[in-house]
Amino acid sequence: MNNHMIHHIGNSMSPTLKKGDILKVAPYKDRDIRIGDVILFKSPYGKTSIVHRVVFVDNKGVRTKGDNIIPIDDFILHPNDIIGRVVSAHRGKKEVKIFNGLQGQIYTLILETGKRLDMVVSAMLRPVYRWLTRTGIFRKLFSRWIRIQVLYYKYGDNMEMQLQLGRRVIGRRLPGQNQWHIVRPFKVFVDEATLP
Repeated sequence: MNNHMIHHIGNSMSPTLKKGDILKVAPYKDRDIRIGDVILFKSPYGKTSIVHRVVFVDNKGVRTKGDNIIPIDDFILHPNDIIGRVVSAHRGKKEVKIFNGLQGQIYTLILETGKRLDMVVSAMLRPVYRWLTRTGIFRKLFSRWIRIQVLYYKYGDNMEMQLQLGRRVIGRRLPGQNQWHIVRPFKVFVDEATLP
């Protein structure tokens, strides 16, 4: 079996993989499946395929987890369930190398440490952030230079709205939801009461 390319959807592997990435998947052949590998495998629950990272390997099988998900997947994979190892992601004009094996373990450790640090710092700064958002100080100070656009995306009967600052999406309102989800720290620049 040769390398093949697949289109990635979903966010369970964020920030390692992004929605829209084209993934290059290499078969294992005679290689061992290692902790830290990013693998493509057949879903035990349906006809789709899933990309997650290997977190445990023993004689019972392989356990996986998404880089953006806290719990380990509740199923055990066997070698015949695994299609291959993700070696790179094509993102626009860039090719991004995917860390596997020991490098993947180190990368995951750095991600997890960053998430924990972010949680601690966020908890400490949350009262200040809420106060700044309520007062609108940053909106008033920077309104002359910051231009935020509301974009509408319709697919089928659904409509998603996005807030965009330059080329960056800073917020979303998903179909069927009444609330905007705005990325930190941009909430201090947005008056949610004026949003559709």
